[in-house]
Amino acid sequence: MAILNLRKQKDSAFLVQSPAYFDSRLAGEVSRARAIAGVGFPLGLGFHVFATATFLYLGAMPLVYFNIFSVLAFSLASYLIIWKDRLKFAYVLAAFFEMPLHAALATLTFGLESLFLIWLFIPALIVFWLPFTWRARIVFSVATALFLVLIAVLGAVTAPWHQIPLGWMTFFVIFNALGAISTLGVLFALNHRITTKAEAALEKEYARSESLLYNLLPEDIAARLKVEPDQTIADSLPKVAILFADIVDFTPRAATLLPEEIVGFLNKIFRAFDELAEKHGLEKIKTIGDAYMVAAGMPNPCGDPVHRVAEMALDMQQTVEKMAPEFPEGLQVRIGLHAGPAVAGVIGNRKLFYDVWGETVNTASRMESHGEPGRIQVTTAAKEELEDAYEFEPRGAVEVKGIGAVETWWLAGAKA
Repeated sequence: MAILNLRKQKDSAFLVQSPAYFDSRLAGEVSRARAIAGVGFPLGLGFHVFATATFLYLGAMPLVYFNIFSVLAFSLASYLIIWKDRLKFAYVLAAFFEMPLHAALATLTFGLESLFLIWLFIPALIVFWLPFTWRARIVFSVATALFLVLIAVLGAVTAPWHQIPLGWMTFFVIFNALGAISTLGVLFALNHRITTKAEAALEKEYARSESLLYNLLPEDIAARLKVEPDQTIADSLPKVAILFADIVDFTPRAATLLPEEIVGFLNKIFRAFDELAEKHGLEKIKTIGDAYMVAAGMPNPCGDPVHRVAEMALDMQQTVEKMAPEFPEGLQVRIGLHAGPAVAGVIGNRKLFYDVWGETVNTASRMESHGEPGRIQVTTAAKEELEDAYEFEPRGAVEVKGIGAVETWWLAGAKA
C-alpha cells in the first residue's frame, strides 16, 4: 500500500499525522475506509443528484442550492480518495460536514416528520470504522450527536420553512427511513466482510509466524518463550551428545563457484542432513559456514544420546558417499563427536538463537577439526558408551589445542 502523504493542518490536531504510524498501525482501517467510500460515496452522489431534481420540483430553492454544493462535495471527495489518497479529508468533507448540514437544512425545511434527521446517525456511527485516532472518533461522534439534538429541538419549536403535500411527506418518510436503514445495513455488511477477510489473513499470518518460530527454536523452548517472553532460557544439561561435521576442502571449492552455486551446494547437503536429524530425533543447533552441528539430549534429556548421534554420523557418511558422484570434485566430510554435560539457552532479543556451550561442545568441535576426511572421530568417553554395539579402530592420542593429549578412536560401523 502506498504511503499516504498527509499534510499537517492546524485544524487536524486529533488526526494521525505520521505516515509511518498511519501505515503500520492503521493499514486495516485504511483499507476498510476505502472500501466503504467506494460504495458510499457513489451512492451519496447519486442520491444528491436525485434530491436536487426533487427539491427543484417542490420549489425548495435553499435545498436546491445546497444540493448543488453537495454534488460538488461528493465528487471532490471521490476524487480525493481515488487520485490523491486524501482519505481522511474526503470523509471530513462528505460525512462530517455535508451530511449533518444537509440533514439539518432538510429537517428545518420540511419538518421533523420528514425523517431527514435520521441521516445524522450515519456519520455518528461510521466514524468508529475510519482511520482517525480514538480521540478524534469520539469528538466527531459526540459532536454529530449533539448537533442532532440541537436540530431536533429547533425542528420541534419552529414551523417548517416549506409546506409540502401529504403525499410528498409520506414519500420522504419512507425514502429516508428505508434509505438510512439500508445504507447502515450495507455499511455494516461491508464492514463485516472486510473484518472477516482481515481475521482470516491474520490467522494465516499467525500460523506462518508460529511455523517460523518452531523452525528457529526447539518446540519446548518456543513454548516456554510464548508463555514468558521476557524470561531467560538457560538450562544445565547433565548428558548431551554433540556432533560436528565439516565439508572437506570447501574453501578452495567455493573460490571457483558463483554465489548462487555455493548456496545451492550447501543447501543440497544440509537439507539431506536435516532429514537425517529429524529421522534420529536430534536437535539441529546451527550451521557455521560449511560446518553442521547437531545434538542429542537437548533441550530435553533422552536415554541414548550418544547412540543417536553415532547413527546420525554413519548415515551422514552413507549419504555423502551417495551424493559424491553428483559433484565433479567429489564430496567428503569430517565428523567428530563427544558426550558430556553442557549448558544450553536462548540468546538475543530480536533474532533469537538457541545454542549450547561448554567443554563438551569444544571437544566435539576439536574431534571434527582434528579428524580426517571421510572418517568419524570420537573420544574415549563416547567410545565407552558405544563399544557394545559398534566397531572402533584406535587412532591413539591427539594433541588438541586448549585441551592437551586426547585418546581418540575411529567409529567404523555397527557390529554385525
